Amino acid sequence: MSEAKKPRSKKRVALTVVCIVLAVILAAVVAVTIYVEVTLGRIRRPEQQETLSSEQIESILKETDPYDPDFTGPTYDEEDVTAPETAPEILNGEHVINLLLVGTDNDGSYRGHSDSMILCTIDTEKKTLVMTSFLRDMYMPIPGYGQSGHAQQRINVSYMSGGFPMLYETLRENFGVVVDYGVEVNFNSFAEVIDQVGGVDITLTANEAAHLRGKGYDVQEGLNHMDGETALAHARNRTTGGSGDLARSSRQRAVIEALIAKAVNMNVGSLYNLVNALIPLVVTDMTNGEIISAAKALAPIAGELEIISQRIPADGAYQFATINGDDIILPDFDAARKLLQETIGNT
Repeated sequence: MSEAKKPRSKKRVALTVVCIVLAVILAAVVAVTIYVEVTLGRIRRPEQQETLSSEQIESILKETDPYDPDFTGPTYDEEDVTAPETAPEILNGEHVINLLLVGTDNDGSYRGHSDSMILCTIDTEKKTLVMTSFLRDMYMPIPGYGQSGHAQQRINVSYMSGGFPMLYETLRENFGVVVDYGVEVNFNSFAEVIDQVGGVDITLTANEAAHLRGKGYDVQEGLNHMDGETALAHARNRTTGGSGDLARSSRQRAVIEALIAKAVNMNVGSLYNLVNALIPLVVTDMTNGEIISAAKALAPIAGELEIISQRIPADGAYQFATINGDDIILPDFDAARKLLQETIGNT
């Protein structure tokens, strides 16, 4: 009789082991889910802020330093600048994510300038990341702005005035770009993120190194390991290597590339610390579910991404000018749309 019972006993043991394993797996899944939800719950979402009048925005804009103190471009009246026709939308497949990084100088009293706008177009099939800087001084129609509801101004006015929705619509109307998500990072937070990864390696030209040494930073021409404060000073340099944002946008993309290169080689523990440090510093309109979906799509290819860097407007496709006493950039919209279609479009 005892021999007849042995097979059943073994089955019961096997079943018990399976149940324990499943219970452990379930507990782990629940724990991870709770952790993810709690962690993502700390992310800040865009807040409804007081809308600034056109006069207030004009006053804030005039407080910024001109990008070129020796500027000698032509002066135009507002009515001299013809608004471009609405751009056709640039089509993308489901394998493409358009994430807009907005760097601001927000001090808490207002939304802040979109001092830098970098569109990160991630193609999970091609395994490419195209970083496109949109220069903040470009002059164009801003949907929803001014008494006409469609006044022309610098592009950085759109974010200050209407946040992500107005900036998205401005990019869509003028360049055909359809943004999926946006992330705002304050410049002060940017330095903290770089410190969290242990600094970044940046190559400086002789003039860039001289500029930073003049600001009190210990750097040399060539490769330098920079902490967050030094890298931020380099990214905000508007006086070296060309007029204002033209050179600065290149430096900003270089710092982001160095940050990505550092992050993709971090171990799990360091990434955990980075995420915990980064989350309170950013504002995004992505839902928790969208963040998880994007992370799942990017995780398998993060270390294989080919990074391509460009700016709008490109060399030879713009004109400097002055309108209402403000130094601006008049982009060649046809050239910009063609470049974007070729680099981030579905062709």
